[in-house]
Amino acid sequence: MNENRKTGRKKKIIPPGARKKFHGFRFLTLIMAVLVGFELVFGAVGIMAIDTLLQNEPTLDLADFETNQSTLVFDKDGNEIADVGAQLRENITYDQVPEALVDAFLSIEDSRYFTHNGFDIPRFVKSMIDTVVTRNVSGGSTFTMQLVKLTYFQNDDTGVSKTRNIEYKIQQIDLAMQLEKKITKKQIFEMYMNKMNFGGVGNIRGVQKAAEQYFGKSVSQLNLSECALLAGIINSPYYYDPHNYLDHATDRRNNVLYLMNRHGYINDEEYALASSIRVEDLLIDQYSTLDSNGYQYQAYIDEALKEAYQITGQDPFNVSMKIYTAMNPTIQNTIESIESGEYGINFYSETEEIGVITMNNQTGEIVGIGGGRSYSGGSMLLNHATEQYKQPGSTVKPFLDYAPAFDYCGWSTAHMLSDKPITIGGWTYQNAFGATTGVVDLTYAIVNSLNTPAMQAMQNVIDAKGYDWYVHYMKSIGFDDSVADGFNIAYAIGGNDFVCTVEQLAAAHAVEMNGGYYITPHTITKIEYRNGSQEPTEPQYEKVQVMSEAAAYMASSLMYSAVHTTTNNSLQVLIRNYATYGKTGTSDWGDSGLQYGIPQGAMKDKWMVCSDTMYTSAVWAGWEKAEVGGNNYFTNFINETGYILSAVLDACHADGSVPATLQQPESVKSISFIKGSWPYMAVPEGRDDLKTTGLIKADYTKLKSYNAEKPELKNISSFSASYNENTSEITFNWAKYPGDTELSALKKESSDMNFFNANGLYGNIVYKARIRVNGTTIKEISNGTETLSQAVDGLGYDSNVEVCGYYGFEKSNDTSNEMCSAFKTPKKPEPEPVPEPEVPENPENPDTDPGNSQSQPSAEQ
Repeated sequence: MNENRKTGRKKKIIPPGARKKFHGFRFLTLIMAVLVGFELVFGAVGIMAIDTLLQNEPTLDLADFETNQSTLVFDKDGNEIADVGAQLRENITYDQVPEALVDAFLSIEDSRYFTHNGFDIPRFVKSMIDTVVTRNVSGGSTFTMQLVKLTYFQNDDTGVSKTRNIEYKIQQIDLAMQLEKKITKKQIFEMYMNKMNFGGVGNIRGVQKAAEQYFGKSVSQLNLSECALLAGIINSPYYYDPHNYLDHATDRRNNVLYLMNRHGYINDEEYALASSIRVEDLLIDQYSTLDSNGYQYQAYIDEALKEAYQITGQDPFNVSMKIYTAMNPTIQNTIESIESGEYGINFYSETEEIGVITMNNQTGEIVGIGGGRSYSGGSMLLNHATEQYKQPGSTVKPFLDYAPAFDYCGWSTAHMLSDKPITIGGWTYQNAFGATTGVVDLTYAIVNSLNTPAMQAMQNVIDAKGYDWYVHYMKSIGFDDSVADGFNIAYAIGGNDFVCTVEQLAAAHAVEMNGGYYITPHTITKIEYRNGSQEPTEPQYEKVQVMSEAAAYMASSLMYSAVHTTTNNSLQVLIRNYATYGKTGTSDWGDSGLQYGIPQGAMKDKWMVCSDTMYTSAVWAGWEKAEVGGNNYFTNFINETGYILSAVLDACHADGSVPATLQQPESVKSISFIKGSWPYMAVPEGRDDLKTTGLIKADYTKLKSYNAEKPELKNISSFSASYNENTSEITFNWAKYPGDTELSALKKESSDMNFFNANGLYGNIVYKARIRVNGTTIKEISNGTETLSQAVDGLGYDSNVEVCGYYGFEKSNDTSNEMCSAFKTPKKPEPEPVPEPEVPENPENPDTDPGNSQSQPSAEQ
């Protein structure tokens, strides 16, 4: 027995007299190995080729195999917020490893480890044959070769191996054999155990941390079933993680136990017993062994570690780094207190999840991340802010629909559209609650989050620029290529296959606040290497102009109106003493939730975006997935998204900073034109009642002159006027106008977006009459209906009155033909004679003249 092997190993005993089974494949493997040996020994050309392949071989140095120190992460002020590695790796010695664990690894990974010299020729040849015959790549590397690969060809610095060419493989074999001559088998196995990735929370490195996190015990305390599970995980730490894929992990554990039995390390009884144990009964809560304080800022830390790998191509769990980030602890603490419930914001249900992100508009730096109410870190958990994809709903309208229309269609913010159902491709689109509003301007459309005006805007851009332009545009503002490539008209309202992360949505909105420039969102400002082996890295992020400064400002002005409105759209909670901008959005289950007991069309996701000139924040609320009986939909309104962003907004300026007002650029002009006209028409002098004013890109300020034909009035067929002597009123009776008298300035429908009705310049059609007395016009009458009774002053007595009726316009002197009616007013009545007063008889003085008589006062007077 090799001196480096543990003693007391059990070998399966072959019963006396039993005949060994002939293994044809093993025999073929040995022959192939012999042939390979002859080829290497006697093939001069082969020797020269191998010598050439070894010329660039790394120089073996035992110091290279040592485990690196941990990676440190810092916030924007240089304060340490994470020590990555010290918590996720703890080295052990070979003597601490139970025999069952060694046996498990030998059985599944390298059964002849204690007998070969670092290169197992039979295993290697078998692997080559399997690859050629079955086209299924099987491992031929020994423990020593894997350790060499991690050190020199994966260098324990990256998660990606070098290309598997012949040069790489020959050097790996040679270095493995050199290493076997320098240190013992136990030392090699010890290094191997401490370096391997066992998955779990934060990508566990080393078997000791794996034992603690999976089973809550030290590696020396592991039982047979636990040893087999760990030995099986390293082949694919994600796929065989029992917390995520219990069935895969169970199958793999059982396969390891089978091979241990086959190789004689355990007997049939031990095999049966260990296989019967349920894997889930072995596991503990993977977070229970970790310090709860270790999860502070975990969502941000995880994103920074992932980003560090993307920047350097090196795994910060293996390469010792100092990672400097833009994390603002005040903002991050606020987000995490909201997620934990400490802030006091009410949620619809306990299962409702959120994702939050806040970024600097001018730099693209992410200053705060909320991964979710249940997020506690680790590569196996879903970060709801940076990794989860959901339909963004109406939040996309400012930058996806209206900003391009400002840039390429020449629209102003006062542009008018008809809010009506739209049928495209057999599908009818309408507003969230089915109601339509008629002709509206863009400000009204964005304040009330109307769908069909947004779709009309996108369609006009498609007509002007084409589908390919939109695909490129979506990619340029940070959305996934696969999402952009699936572009269709339903993207206008954030529907169909349009999905994005909270991070992507925030970055797209930040463009509007940054003069039309897109900057890739990021957490890291600088990376240093703790061992000084490499120069520091300060990633640079290019500002890319994706929309004009004018379109960005105009889109932001719509979002300002959405916040500062009397319409209750949930955004008013964001109003401050400085300018704020916002947009809401929702998506529904459609009929996909019916199988889970969710009513058709029930609300699934809620979104909100809030910006000022310094920061943009976005939040999503909803459920990661539906479950039967889980009530994973909103039935009543709680403005948690608004209260979340209000809290984050306060945290952004807790340092006393006050965002500046977004300044109108020179490329944006104010424009006044006839309301509803398209192309925009100049307002006729004196007709301010037709005027509307908005913002427009300076390239499109030229107005067309109003030059429409005057509408023709139809002839009147009958008219009468009569005088009532008792009431002194004239009763007018016109023939009912043979057409529509409602000639408003706006059409209800239009196929060309010109909603201005030329007739509106003259007002509605009304019933008019001209009154002449003895040939002189004394009054003109205008009425909205065909009958009228009205007292008219100035008729006089015994006058010849002619009343002529006709049709006319409210705001014009144009008339139709006239029809007249005449009558004569009564003569002035003669005054009635004044009656003689009666003279009373006076019998005592009959001759007295009553006119000369004087009354005598009585005694009583």
